[in-house]
Amino acid sequence: MKKQGVLFGAAALLLLAGCSQKVEGPKSTAKSSSTSQQVKTSKKAKKTTTSSAKKVSRKQVTQTSSSDKAVWSSAKSQALKTYMTSFSQAMNQQYSDYQPGNETHFFGLNYPSYFKEDKLAVDDQHVTADWSADGTGSSDYNVVGIYSDSAAAHDMSAHLYLFTIHDGQPVVLITEQNQGMPDGLVHFKETANTDLKQNFAQIVGGGSAATANTTKTPSSTANYQVPSELAGTWYGYSEYSKQPEQIDTLEIAGNKLTLNGETTELHQDSERTSQERELLSGKGDPNQIDKNKMDNWGVIKEFDVEGRHWLNVRGWYQSAGDGSYYGVKSRNIDGETMPVLTIAGGAGMWPSQHLYPTKAAALSMKDTKFDDEHNQE
Repeated sequence: MKKQGVLFGAAALLLLAGCSQKVEGPKSTAKSSSTSQQVKTSKKAKKTTTSSAKKVSRKQVTQTSSSDKAVWSSAKSQALKTYMTSFSQAMNQQYSDYQPGNETHFFGLNYPSYFKEDKLAVDDQHVTADWSADGTGSSDYNVVGIYSDSAAAHDMSAHLYLFTIHDGQPVVLITEQNQGMPDGLVHFKETANTDLKQNFAQIVGGGSAATANTTKTPSSTANYQVPSELAGTWYGYSEYSKQPEQIDTLEIAGNKLTLNGETTELHQDSERTSQERELLSGKGDPNQIDKNKMDNWGVIKEFDVEGRHWLNVRGWYQSAGDGSYYGVKSRNIDGETMPVLTIAGGAGMWPSQHLYPTKAAALSMKDTKFDDEHNQE
């Protein structure tokens, strides 16, 4: 397997989240107590039950009133808009706000009307979401703000933020999903950007948001670390490999993927410079391309789908194509349970190679396909 096939999808790919209990009364006995005593006991039980019911009822009413209390307003919406203007400058991205009557065109999907399709997931769990002008509602996530840079982005790396109220708490969700997933859902996760989370929470609480820090990229993570389940040394059979026994060796650690001795550094999209964004949009000067980054850097995205966490890697200057996907799942191999790393690519996330913790397992399995994956015919 060639490096391009594992790390960037090769030339073919480049083009392109109280139960009810029955209560029984006392059983009858051969000799009952006096009728008078039974009546007294019954009245006492009834009084106790009625009193408890009233207490529960009052408690439920109080909780309902609290959850239905408005937490969002037009003034807070304006405060968020002001903050997102400075956030756009800090991120070097152009975010616009969307609401009913002014909808997104995020990779063909129109928000907020798309909420009605009931096809959203958060952390790989199917959830409900809907637009809410005051932050209340019956959905899992009541959306009070929608921001995206899709209108200004000229490549496939646009972002969509949902500012929501979830279980009474402010939660900022993000997706960068640019194609359909096998489960038909659009997958979101909570943003890792602490600046964004803290300021939204402050606005919801009635305070003023701070101006986003424009001297550095808030979510920049030069010290990006791969998910722990991917870390380690993996072995995979490939009929195209020039390695001994046709076994490829992939080492994953820190922010590096090393295939048969050739290393790719992994970085987030937020680390791209304004000059690099112009190059991706086709407006920049090709002579300004950083050859080291072009040859040795990859841009990453993480998402969950069908119970598995995936890492997507594309070329640093790649403006089209799907790149390569890396995901781990535990499987029974020759009677032993072990993690198996699947490398996939293309619009359907079709598996191209499986890698194992040992060479023996890789040789034993060779080109074995797994029925629960989307294999290309």
